[in-house]
This record gives sequence, structure tokens and C-alpha cells, in this order.
Amino acid sequence: MNSLGERMRAARLARGLTQQALAQGVATKGFICQVERNRATPSLPKLRILAERLGLPIGDLTGERPPAELTYLRKSAELAVKAGEPARALTLVDEGLALHPTANERADLFRVRGTAYDALNDLPNALAAHQLAAATAPSDDPELNAAIYVEIGTVLHAQEQFNAAIEASMRGLHWLDRCKHAEPGLRARVLTNLGRTSYSLGQTGEAMDYFERSLLAATDAESLFRIANAHMNLGVGARATGDLDRAIEHCNRALELYRRIGHDRSANRVLNNIGDVHFAAGRSVEAAQAQDRCLRRARELGDDLEVGVSAAELARYALGRGDLDATIEFAHESQAAAERANDHLHLARALAFEGQALDLQGQHQRADRCFQRAVTMLIERHASGKLAEVGAAYAEVLRSRGEFDRAFDLMRLMADRDFSKLPAAVAVRKR
Repeated sequence: MNSLGERMRAARLARGLTQQALAQGVATKGFICQVERNRATPSLPKLRILAERLGLPIGDLTGERPPAELTYLRKSAELAVKAGEPARALTLVDEGLALHPTANERADLFRVRGTAYDALNDLPNALAAHQLAAATAPSDDPELNAAIYVEIGTVLHAQEQFNAAIEASMRGLHWLDRCKHAEPGLRARVLTNLGRTSYSLGQTGEAMDYFERSLLAATDAESLFRIANAHMNLGVGARATGDLDRAIEHCNRALELYRRIGHDRSANRVLNNIGDVHFAAGRSVEAAQAQDRCLRRARELGDDLEVGVSAAELARYALGRGDLDATIEFAHESQAAAERANDHLHLARALAFEGQALDLQGQHQRADRCFQRAVTMLIERHASGKLAEVGAAYAEVLRSRGEFDRAFDLMRLMADRDFSKLPAAVAVRKR
């Protein structure tokens, strides 16, 4: 038993692993089959991850002492993140840093460390690692600097620091513009980040421009995943601008591509967008069916972000048909999931739906507390688009109570974008 394929097959069977289980996130079942038949050879970074899954040193598979080159370690660390093993990636980065890397290599290792922390949902350490990478990266490597600022923008967006995220992404775009042969996939990613953050800030026109540019870059990169992302984002943007036919067209294209490449979570999130378009077009039955499918699948996948989004939509539908108990039930599920996902924008939206339902039940102070909490967290994140939506909902609640002066004052503050006075305007008052 001298060949790599024979050793891998014996080790896999000894561990009780299927080819599919061994390949998960690293390769395909067919590729593992080809390796075991000595018809294909994995790269060293890929082989290292496979060896660790088999509980063996890589030398036991290759018959040689494993290399310790920095490039090998960095690529292995990146692959470990993609394979869903970020803790292992951190260990590999530490091994690389111990080999006295150059300034470029050190900066790239810090970048990979940041992506590993991001995968672990440790956003403060992720941001710190990426910022260290930015401080270390030499100015004569624009593509590395661009890659670092793309990661910084991603983490800042996840932390809902939207203005800072825009600034970081613009720096990434600036560095890419200095590259003679920049990777199109990297450009697609930074443009997508700019679009999503602009959308979160209520800047729909700017967002659509970035999404259109990201689609062109993704097409140049021949990346089905990034093309699908661009179509999904364009669908969301088209829905926001009222172009419903175009929204459905983009969403259906995104759904087709995600399913083709096996991205279940992303495909499921498109269902939420499709449901939202149906609702905007007045097709409430189709909308509810799409959102219900999305919510059920999101629960199965453990996708808290999407549970928060789809449950909030179902709360909105229930409110529209006057089912207040269902509204509150869906709103509570949305809030719990959004809080776990650190998605405060949809948490605020769900609070607003709960507040409207509570007010219709005559529980005015509880309703006020929901709106106060929602407005406070949106102000902290400078989310003007969602603030306008939540503020309008609360003004309608106040009008329905006969508190016309408060409703007028609130709408005036929203129109003037005078957010500093909003907390006082929505403060809970004793009755």
C-alpha cells in the first residue's frame, strides 16, 4: 500500500467516513474517488485539511515530511475557513507567523486571521485583525490592500457601522483602481458591499448603481456565486424602487443560480425577496406562501438571519389582515432570531410590528416602549431608511389615538432628518 490514494482510502475506511463526508467543504465526492483511484492528486493545502479530518499527519499520506512554506500554510488556512474549520485556520496562521514572514506575507496572514474570526462570529477580533493587516500591508501591493479593506468593510457592515463600512469599501475600491490586473471577483465583492451598505442607509439609487456594476464585475470573473448575489441584490433594489417585474426577473435568476451551485441558504433567502415582491403587487396569498416556505426552511438550516427577516414579513402580513395574536407571535420569533444574528435593523422592524399590534389591543404603553426601543437602535446605526419606515408607523399609531400634535411633530422631525430630537419625541409618557 504505497500510493497516496490507497493510504487515503484505508484511513477513510478506518475512520468510518464516507467519501462525501471527507470531501465536505473541501472537494467533491467525485474528486475524492479519483484521488483514491490514483487518477487525481490534491494540492498540498487541500491534502492537509483532508489529512487532519482523517486524524493523520500529512506525511502519513504523502510518505514525505510536510512542507512548512508560508504560502502553503496561508493557502491551507484560507481553505480551512472555506471548509468551515475557522479554529483550525487560526492555528495555521499562527504557524505561518512564527516563520518570520515578509511584511506582505504578515499582512495577508493577519487578513486570513480576520476572516477566521469573522467565520466564528467574533467580529471585534475580526476587525482588529483586519486593521492590523491594513497597518502592516506595504503600499506597493495595491491588490493586497484592496482585499484587506474589502474584509474591513464586510465586518463593519455586519457590526452595523454603516458610514464606516462605506469609507472602508471606498478605500478598497481606490486600491483596486490602482491595480493593473485586479481580480474581477474582488471588485464584484467590494461593489456588492457598497451597494448593500448604501441600501441599509436608505440610499437606494446609489445602491442600484453599485449592484449593476457588481453584476458586470462578477460576469467578468465568471463567478456564478457572485453573479447570483448581484441578481439577488438587484431584485431587492428594484422592489424598493417599485419596479416589480424587474424585481421578479432578478430574483428568479438568482434562485436558479443558487440552486445550480448548491447554496441552500442563499436560495432560501431569495424566497423572502420573491414573497416581498408578491406582497407589493397585491398577491397576498402567494406572498404568504413564499414567506412561510422561507421561514420553515430557515428554521431547518438554523439561519437566524433569515428567520428574523421572514418572520418579520409574516408579522406584517398578519397585521394587515387584523390577526393581532399572530402578529405578536411572529414578531417575537423575528426579534429573538434577529438578536442572535446581531441584525438590529430587522429587530427594530419586528418591534414596530409588535408595537402596532399592541396598540390595537389597547396596550398603549407597551406599544410605546416597542417603538422607543426600535427608534433608539436605528438612530445609533444611522439607518435613515428604516427610521423613516418605523417613524411613519408610529406617527400612524399616534394619529389613531387622536394625538395629532405628537404625530405631526414626529413626521416633521423625520422629514427634516432631525434625528437628535427623535428619542424625546418617542419617549414613553405616563398615562
